[in-house]
Amino acid sequence: MKNYTLKSIVVVFLGYILAPSYQTNVAIVGAGIGGSSVAYYLSELYGDKLDLTVFDSGPVGGRLATTHIAGREYETGGSIIHPANRLMVEHLERCGFKKSKSHEDGPFSMISNGQIVFQASDGFFDKIKSVIRYGLFSLLKLDYFVGNLLENFATIYPKLEAGESFESVAALLDGMSPISKHGDSSHEMLQLTKISTKKKLQELSISEILIDELGMVAAKVNYGQFPDTLHGFVGSVSLAGIQGGLWNVEGGNYKIPKCLLAKSGATFLPASVNSIEYTNGKSNVTYHLLDNPNNPISNEFDIVIIATPLTIDKTILKLRINGEDQSFPGSFQRTLAYIVHGELNSDFGDDPNDNLFFIDKDDVVASVSMLTPVNYDPATDHELPHVFKLFARQELSKEELGKYFSKIEELQLIDWLAYPNYSTFAELASFKLGENLFYVNNIEWAASAMEMSSLAARNIANLVGQSILDNTEKVSNKKPSSQDNNTEL
Repeated sequence: MKNYTLKSIVVVFLGYILAPSYQTNVAIVGAGIGGSSVAYYLSELYGDKLDLTVFDSGPVGGRLATTHIAGREYETGGSIIHPANRLMVEHLERCGFKKSKSHEDGPFSMISNGQIVFQASDGFFDKIKSVIRYGLFSLLKLDYFVGNLLENFATIYPKLEAGESFESVAALLDGMSPISKHGDSSHEMLQLTKISTKKKLQELSISEILIDELGMVAAKVNYGQFPDTLHGFVGSVSLAGIQGGLWNVEGGNYKIPKCLLAKSGATFLPASVNSIEYTNGKSNVTYHLLDNPNNPISNEFDIVIIATPLTIDKTILKLRINGEDQSFPGSFQRTLAYIVHGELNSDFGDDPNDNLFFIDKDDVVASVSMLTPVNYDPATDHELPHVFKLFARQELSKEELGKYFSKIEELQLIDWLAYPNYSTFAELASFKLGENLFYVNNIEWAASAMEMSSLAARNIANLVGQSILDNTEKVSNKKPSSQDNNTEL
C-alpha cells in the first residue's frame, strides 16, 4: 500500500474541493401536470446536481387547457380537483394561487329517455329524496366505501415524503393498501383493478338503481365510460366526487404546471421529440424545434423521464430500448366537449345552473353543465354570459345540438383523447423502463387524474434519486492519479 505524504494529501483534498461538481443531465418529455411536477420535485430534492430540460410540442399544461368564448376564459380540459388531493393542494399553496368552486359541484338533474327522473341539490329535502330513491343503507355503504378508499389513498403521502419509491404502478397501489392482521399488504387497492366498478358495488350490496344512476353519472361524466367497463379503482376515483367540495384553480388549472415548471428552473424547449434510443443506461433524444421542423437535433442524456402517453393513438414518438422497438398496449377514449354560448332548451327546466346528467348507456351525451369563467369574481361579476359545456363521445349535428339548446350564439368543439379507454386495460406496468429511463403515464391505467399524475411524478423523483447518487459516486470515487500519489515534500 502506498504511503501518502502531507503534500499529496493536501493536493488531493484541494482537488476534491475545487473540481467542478458533476451534473446529471435529465430530459423530461412532456410539460403537462406530470412532467412539470416531476421537474419541480427533482429540482427541490436534488437542486444543482441536475441539469433539467423539458420538451413539449404544445403549450405548458398539456390536457389542462382553457378556451375563450363570449369574451371570457373557461376550462376545457381537466377541470375538477378533490379536496383530499393533497399534492394538488400543495401545488396550489406553493404557487400562491386560490381555489375556485367547481361548476360541477352543484344542483343536478338525471335524465333518462328524455325525461328528468331525479333532481337534487344540497338541501335537506333533497337528501330525504335521495334516501327514498336509493335506500339509506346503500347510500351509507357507498359513502363508507369512498371514505375508506380516500383514507387508504392518503397513507401513500408520508411514504413518498420519506423517500420511499415504487418501481411499478401495482407496487404503488399495494403501498397504499392497508396491512393485514398478519403484517402483510392486503392488496386491497390493487385488487380493485381486477374487478369492474359495477361488480364491486354489487358485492357491497349497493342497490342496482344507485349503481345504474349515480354510478353511471360518475363513470360517464368523469371518464366517458360505464360502471361495467371501468375497473374498480378508477371507478372509485370517479365516485369520490359525490362527497362534494370539488374545486379548480382561480385563473385556470393550467397555471399550476406553468408555475411548477418556472420554479424548477428547467430549460423548456418548444419541440417535438421524434425518438428516444436507450442503450446501456444512456438515452439519445432526437427532436426538432417547432420553429425549425426540418432540422433534427440529437442529444445524449443521463436520465430520461417520459411524461406523455405512449399508446399508438397518442404519440408519434418512437422508443427503442437496447435495439428493440417498444409498443404500449391500450388506447385512449375519444371525448368531444362542445362549448356553447347560448340558451338551454326549456325542456330541461328554467335553471341554467342545473347540471344535466344523461344516464342511458346508449345516449352519446354524458352531461350539459353551465360553466363559470376561470377568473370569476362574485364581487363584480353580477351577470355572466350563458356558456355551457356538453360532453359527448361522438360528433353531434346542428339538429342534434338543437335538442339541448334553443339558441346558439357561438360554438366551439374540443375533440381530444382525454383519458384511457379502460376496456382496453392490459396491466399495471412499471414506472421504470430501463436503469435510467422512466415513464410517468403508466399511472393513468390505475386512474387518470391530476393527483395521480402528481403522485407518479413524486414517486419517479424518488426513483431517480438513486440514479443521481450512483452518478455522483462514480465521479467522487475516482482514484487520485499516480503522479499525485507519489508527490513528496
